[in-house]
Amino acid sequence: MASNQPAPGLERRIVVGIDGSAPSKAALRWAVGQAVLTGATVHAVAAWEYPSLYGWFAPMVDEGFEQAAQRTLTAEVNEVIGPERPVEIRESLVLGHAAEVLLEAAEGADLLVLGSRGRGTFARTLLGSVSTRCAVHGVCPVVIVRSDGTASAPPVPSTTTATAAGTGEQAPQAVRTKDWQLSLHLVEDRDTTRVHAVLDADGTVLHSDALARRNPRDTPTPAVGDDFAVGRALVDLGHQMLRAGVHSATDPAEE
Repeated sequence: MASNQPAPGLERRIVVGIDGSAPSKAALRWAVGQAVLTGATVHAVAAWEYPSLYGWFAPMVDEGFEQAAQRTLTAEVNEVIGPERPVEIRESLVLGHAAEVLLEAAEGADLLVLGSRGRGTFARTLLGSVSTRCAVHGVCPVVIVRSDGTASAPPVPSTTTATAAGTGEQAPQAVRTKDWQLSLHLVEDRDTTRVHAVLDADGTVLHSDALARRNPRDTPTPAVGDDFAVGRALVDLGHQMLRAGVHSATDPAEE
């Protein structure tokens, strides 16, 4: 009978991104199930960042960002897997951007597993940024797991083709990939949500600040202002990008 255990000296490893969300938990369950079938080790990886890395110094929460991220990582692993672990589980908390952290952790792994953030168009856009980057730059297969436990491959940019002159044949065109990094930091203070947004577009960095307040007649729930505050910050970033685009299109580039 064939064994699922790896050959001596060859470790099978499945890396899964952890962020405390329901899709992340579904991804961890899927990774554990796959590891049981293949005899692999599950490497649960969480990334965290300081807001100050993006040029904005905000008041730190009591426990600190690193401690909160570690608590989220440990709590998710304990909740999903429990004390009786069917496979070996490793946990890593790494300072850095999520895509970069996951790509580095996935070097030499069998699979990289990510949860699908199915909470609206903007969340799917952020997922697309991380999953596409992992799919393009990663050295192992990437699997996206939805909250219901179903899995799929991430979207990969298609290759543009054009007709070669005089031949009627499709000739491949060069594909250029760009990674623009968007950071959002939210601070909920009683009835107010403040957002600082930073967009790094190939070295051109745009900043935007916005805030939203709940209706004072409502129950104190600062989270209700998150969507409005984030939306306002993104609208402002969009206006800045449009102005920059108009400037680039109307002003000749200097040699």
